[in-house]
Amino acid sequence: MLVTSSIPVSVTLLALAPRAWGKTTTKAVVLFGDSYTDQSRQHSIANGSFPGKDYQEVFPPADTAADGGVQWPWYLGLYGNYTIWNYATGGAVCSNVLTPLSGEPDVIGGQTDWFIQDHVSNNGTKHQKLDMDPAEFVVIIYVGTNDVGLNSFVTDNQSATVSLADLAGCQLQTLRNLYALGARRFIVNSMIPLQLTRLYANISAPTIYYPSPPHDGVVWNKRIFNFVHTMNTLLKNGVDALSQEWQGSATVDMFNTYGLFEDMYNDPTKWFNGSIPANVTGHCHQCPDANDFRQCGIGDCTLAERDSYMFWDELHPSEQTGRNLAREMWAKLTGSSNY
Repeated sequence: MLVTSSIPVSVTLLALAPRAWGKTTTKAVVLFGDSYTDQSRQHSIANGSFPGKDYQEVFPPADTAADGGVQWPWYLGLYGNYTIWNYATGGAVCSNVLTPLSGEPDVIGGQTDWFIQDHVSNNGTKHQKLDMDPAEFVVIIYVGTNDVGLNSFVTDNQSATVSLADLAGCQLQTLRNLYALGARRFIVNSMIPLQLTRLYANISAPTIYYPSPPHDGVVWNKRIFNFVHTMNTLLKNGVDALSQEWQGSATVDMFNTYGLFEDMYNDPTKWFNGSIPANVTGHCHQCPDANDFRQCGIGDCTLAERDSYMFWDELHPSEQTGRNLAREMWAKLTGSSNY
């Protein structure tokens, strides 16, 4: 299934020689994705204040992200002194045409439309103009968890005509659409090892994200491992193909988020430094009764302990994990990351 977009492509393309990340001046970062990146857009939509042009994120104490605090793009902006344009929305997928889960603005559609609204003048005409220097900003796409997870591939709810190849193709098509708008520097984040999360562990006890009916944790664990690895391979092959296709006009790379999370899991003392020993198998945010979200928060770790946890809840990384990701992404953009 081919994912397309209504985005006009009648834009004058600016030839830009590709450069190593560390040799290019980055002033801004544009992000698309889901709750792993969103700070407050989903909450804004839920509260009835649909994010409009130049929407600025609200940080604690006015709002918190799915990691329980401040999301990683804020730290990336802090480390690199970058302007952050974060269009990610919690609950989002790459395309609502392919995996219409919660109907949140998707990466290829609604989120890209926000970018156009903010940064492309005279939209809809052949005289479109990007208001950002293509050499000075990087586009990062970080999505996939909702696409392959609950109410989709893991639970066999996907359409019979949609494959993992379609999901990967959606991310690559989004890059093409943004290229047509004038963007020239891209990073695609690989999916994380979701089999390490409590939600997809080989344990069948109910969770707040799937309280009932009973599920087979062993089967889910194997499936999610397979889906993540297949998606990452498809994305890597697609990024390599685009890199060859765009050689001389754009730079596209893959960030090995999977490898970073594996390293945090296997060597936790290097990455987590709260007031208790590092914990990569549990999570900070507790929901004692999987059938009653109102009890969530009872028994949470303390503020002093938060930096010891790799995961905030049964699905989402912790704020400290986000700091680690931001630091490594900053290293990526300055040419010194192993990921």
